[in-house]
Amino acid sequence: MHKPPMLLVDKVLEESAKKAKTSFFVKNDCIFLDENNLLARSALIEIAAQSFAAADIYQRIVSARKLAKGFLVSVRDFKFTGDAAAGDEIICDIEETNEIAQLHIVGAELSVNGTSIAAGEIRIFELTD
Repeated sequence: MHKPPMLLVDKVLEESAKKAKTSFFVKNDCIFLDENNLLARSALIEIAAQSFAAADIYQRIVSARKLAKGFLVSVRDFKFTGDAAAGDEIICDIEETNEIAQLHIVGAELSVNGTSIAAGEIRIFELTD
């Protein structure tokens, strides 16, 4: 799991075996803010990946399974329809739609104040011993 300033998930709001909802409050000192205080769109993809990781860690802890490392390996069909700025709370809804061996295929939608700002698919590769 990441640590500040790279940590982009503040809370896991909801969680189940295949779905999760997280939040991230964009602080004024966020390293992904540009000169206009807008969050880089690439950070939204990272929020989706970290949201999957946070939910996965939780599932592993409650089921007494070993923690695993994972890496974002692919971004597909991510569409950006808005922006987030300093002071915004971003809600990220994720759903694992498929798992092929160690590859997790995850749909994500990110919103601010109930309005979608980005959605797409990410793929996370899980390392095993």
